[in-house]
Amino acid sequence: MAYKELFLCLLVVTYVNAQCENDKVCVLRSDTSTCQNLDKDGSEVECVGVETRLDCAIKLARGEANFGAFSEEELLVLGQMQLPDVQVVATIRSTEKQDVQYAFEAVTVVPNNHSGGLEGLRGGRYCHPGLDSPDLRWSPRVLKALELSAARSDRCPGATTDFKTAEELEVEELSKFFSAACRPGPWSYNTTVDADLKSRYSSLCSMCEDGRCTGYSTASVVNVAGVNNNNRHIQALDCLVTNGTVAFAAWQHVQEFFLKRNPQHVDAYSLLCPNGSLQPLSIDVLGQVVSPCATVRQPWRAIVASSLTASEINSKLNIWWTDGTDPGSGSWQSALYQSLVGGSNFRVVGESLTTPLNYSSQIRPLDIATSAACLTPRRWCTISALETTKCQWTAAAAYTLGIQPTISCERRNGVFDCLNDIKEGKADFSSVDSHYGFLARQHYRLSPVKLVQNTRTSASRVAAFVKETSAQANITRFENLRDKVACFPEFGGIAYVSFVRAAHERQVVSPSECDYARAVGEFFSGACAPGATDAAHTVYEDSSFNASSLCSACRSSSSANSSISEYTCAWDNTNLYFGNNGSLLCLADPATDVVFVETENIAAQLSALQLNPNNYRALCRNNTLAASTGVNIDDGCLLAYVVDAEVLTRRNDPVANSVNTLFDTLDKFFGYNPNTQLINLRLYSPFDSTSDLLFKDTTIGITEPSSTANHEPARNYIELFRHLESCTGAATPLPAPGLAVRTVFSIVTLLISLFMSRAIF
Repeated sequence: MAYKELFLCLLVVTYVNAQCENDKVCVLRSDTSTCQNLDKDGSEVECVGVETRLDCAIKLARGEANFGAFSEEELLVLGQMQLPDVQVVATIRSTEKQDVQYAFEAVTVVPNNHSGGLEGLRGGRYCHPGLDSPDLRWSPRVLKALELSAARSDRCPGATTDFKTAEELEVEELSKFFSAACRPGPWSYNTTVDADLKSRYSSLCSMCEDGRCTGYSTASVVNVAGVNNNNRHIQALDCLVTNGTVAFAAWQHVQEFFLKRNPQHVDAYSLLCPNGSLQPLSIDVLGQVVSPCATVRQPWRAIVASSLTASEINSKLNIWWTDGTDPGSGSWQSALYQSLVGGSNFRVVGESLTTPLNYSSQIRPLDIATSAACLTPRRWCTISALETTKCQWTAAAAYTLGIQPTISCERRNGVFDCLNDIKEGKADFSSVDSHYGFLARQHYRLSPVKLVQNTRTSASRVAAFVKETSAQANITRFENLRDKVACFPEFGGIAYVSFVRAAHERQVVSPSECDYARAVGEFFSGACAPGATDAAHTVYEDSSFNASSLCSACRSSSSANSSISEYTCAWDNTNLYFGNNGSLLCLADPATDVVFVETENIAAQLSALQLNPNNYRALCRNNTLAASTGVNIDDGCLLAYVVDAEVLTRRNDPVANSVNTLFDTLDKFFGYNPNTQLINLRLYSPFDSTSDLLFKDTTIGITEPSSTANHEPARNYIELFRHLESCTGAATPLPAPGLAVRTVFSIVTLLISLFMSRAIF
C-alpha cells in the first residue's frame, strides 16, 4: 500500500512541476530586448536562444524548446527535412486576407486567343516582374516557376554542360523558348557572369527599357489612384497589354491592374492554368479573393511546436492572444506577439495539428529526390557528423529556394580525405583552412574557386620569433638562421610556406630549388615540421631528400617528462610540438632557435604554457628584428597576412564555374546580407550551438581568388602562392566564369586577324 501511495505522490509532484514550468520559446540571440521583456513578472514563457530559426526547429524536435515561429519558405525546408516530433499549431496571416488559405498566388496571364497550353508560349514575348522584385518575398523558385513549367529550363536536353554555370544553362534554354522578353534583375549574383549573360542573350532584355534588363519604362504610363506604377508586377502587366504574349505576376496585382487601371481590357485576357486550360478574366473573377488557378500558391508562415506540447500551446495561444491579435499594454504577451508575429497587420489563426510536411505539401509540394536539373548535384565534402548535418540543412534550404546546382553532402574522416577525394573526383569542393593551401595546390592539384573574407582581426597572421638571447647574440637577420634549429606547426602549412617565401626574397634559399623539403631541410641543421615524412604532406613527388631531418627536433608526447627524446614525425597530438601551441613549446626547448607560427591568440597560448613573451623577439619580413621584445607586433613585421580559408575544387575542372556561382548565390541568401532572409540560415555562423562548421565563424563573406580583390588578405594570399608558382607549378586561380568564354573568342579573333594581315601583305 505504501508503494502505491508513494507512486501516486510522485505522479502528483511530476504533474505540478510540469504545470509550473514556463513554456520555452525560440528567440534569436540577437533579439535581447524580447528576452528581457519575457522575464517580466507573471510571464508564462522563457527564452531559448537560437542562432537561427532552423536551429529552433532542431531544438523543437529534441524537446529542448516548446514553440517558435517560421517563415513560409522555412516551413517548406522543415517539410523537406521531415523532422520528427514537430507540428504546426497556428498560421500567421495578413489581416487583409485572414480567411484566405494562401500567403500569395503567382499567376500566368495571356490573351484570350492563346492556344496550345504551356507549349503554346514557345516563340512568345515574355513579361516578367523581375528577379529582384522585393515586395512579395518571392524566392527564385517562385520567380522562375513559369519558366520551369513552360520552357523546361531545368532540363537542358542535349546541352553541353562542361564549364557552364547553372545560370548560363537556364538562360540558354529560355532564349530558345521565348523570342523576346523583359526579365529584369540579376540573372547571376556573380556580376561578371551576369553582365556576360545579358550581353550574349540580349533577346531576353529586348522588351525592357533601352534593351537592358534594368527595368521597364514608365515614361508613358498613366497615373491611376490606388495603383503603384513603379511596382514591377504592374509594369509586367503593362508590358503584356502593350506588346507581350504572356506575363507572370501576383494575383493581387493582376486584380489592381485590371480593376483599377485597365478595366477596358478585362475581357481580353485569361489566366493560363498549369494544366494548359484557360480561365477567362472578368470583373466577377477579379473580385474573388482566390484566383481560379495559379502557377504557384504559397502557404502562410506559422507557429510550430514540439509534438509533446503542441496541443497545449495551441490552446494557450488563444488565451495569450484573444482573437489572434496583439494584446498590447506592454505585457509579456505583447512582447511575445511582436517577436513571433510582428505587429497589427497580422493575425494568428489556430490550425488543426499537422506536420510541416503535410501542411506545406497540400499547397506547394516539393521533392528534392525527384527534381530535374541541368547539372548533377555538386558534392560538398564534410569532415564530421555535425558538419554533414549543417550541409544537409543548407542543401535543403538551397533547393527550397530554387538555387542551382543542387548540393549533396559527402562525409569523410578528415581534411586530407576530402582533399584526396576531391582530387580523385569522388567529391567536388570543400572549405579548407588556408593552412593547407600549399599542400592542396601542389600535392592534390586543387584550385580555389572562392576565398573567404575575414574581419581584419581574424585573418591569418604569420610571424617568425627568435629567442631574445639568440637575438642579442647572433640572430638578427634571416641569413643568421642557417644551420639553426626551427619549429613549424606543420610541414607544408601556411607558416612553412611563409618562411619559404621570405627565404626566397632574402635569397637564403635558392629560388630554383623546387623540393621544399630539401630547401628547408638543408638550410636548417634541424627542425620540427610535423608530417614531413607523411605521404599526405608530399610537396615534391620525385624528391630523393630524406625528410626525417625535418622532424629531428620533434618530441613524442609520451617522452615529455623524460630526458630521452623519442623520435616522431606525427602530425597529431602524439607529437608534443604539433600545431601552433606545440610549436611555441618547441621554441622553449633549449635545442631550438626560431619558430614560424600564426599569431592568433599567441599571448594566451604562451600564458597557458607558462612562457614569458618577453623572452622572444620577432624577426620581420624586411629582414630586421622588431624594435622590442614580445609577441604584439604590427602587420608590417608579419611574414604573411592572409585569409584563413578558401573553397577548393579540382584544377581546371568542368564543375568549377558552376561551383563558383553557386557560392555567390549561397552568400546572397545565407550570408551576412542586410535584406530580410527568406530562410533564416547563416552559412558562416555556428549551427546547433557548434562553431566552425562548413566555414569558420570568422568568415564574413567570400571573394574571388584574384590578386586584384578588394580584400587585402585575399590579395596577399594569392600573391603568396604566385611567388612560388614559377618553381612549383602550383595552380593559378581559375578564370572568372563568363570571362573565360570571352577570352577564348578574343584569342581566336586575334589569330584570325594575324592570319588575314599575313595574307594581305
